[in-house]
Amino acid sequence: MFVNMDAWKIQMDRGLGMLSRHNPLEAVRCLQQALAACPPERSADLHRICFYLGIALRRAGHSQTAIRSWLSCAHLKKRGHSRRMLERMFNGYGMARQASEGGDDWQAFLAIQLSRYLATRNRRAFSTAAERDMVSDLIRDYWRCVKQSGALTGKDSYQKRDYFRGMRIVFPTVVLPEIVPGTLVAVDFRTKRRIFDSQTCFCGSGLPYAFCCGRTASCEELTRGSF
Repeated sequence: MFVNMDAWKIQMDRGLGMLSRHNPLEAVRCLQQALAACPPERSADLHRICFYLGIALRRAGHSQTAIRSWLSCAHLKKRGHSRRMLERMFNGYGMARQASEGGDDWQAFLAIQLSRYLATRNRRAFSTAAERDMVSDLIRDYWRCVKQSGALTGKDSYQKRDYFRGMRIVFPTVVLPEIVPGTLVAVDFRTKRRIFDSQTCFCGSGLPYAFCCGRTASCEELTRGSF
């Protein structure tokens, strides 16, 4: 049976066509198929697919997941459109930029606390929509207290993230033993040195660690998965 080895090219062209016709959801589907089938040695084509997949995801309303696609581009190519796109879209937490600094802070706080809650669940997921809403409301209540306390005043994004990670919300569930804050650190095992948020990531992307392997995963990624 004859198999078309360049089927991924067809899917890529279809995806670009869907983008030009303002059909981002279909573009995402086609570009995902192209990405899965593209030979790994064709790094330039993989970079192109990931770049346009990010654009399609963003137009479809999934800006946080688009970040993941452009991060894949950064590993394939350290300069170009994808790097500039990341610089425009990134906030200080390595997440998609919101309309205001307060919006960036809230999204990071929500994602960090949501990640901690989901780590206590066997399936790493919500069982029901009611559970999701209950947890989100509880986190929002704590967020109001954080804002009213003025604890974030004068802090940069790195300091705020450490502060968010140091907070402990009492969720109405059985919680697994937690790691004491400060004992879990990022280390480059090649140099045997600790990696800090502002230092270049050890993976070779050329991005700061806080924007790459150490970035804050968004709520969309936590609850729906990546592309």
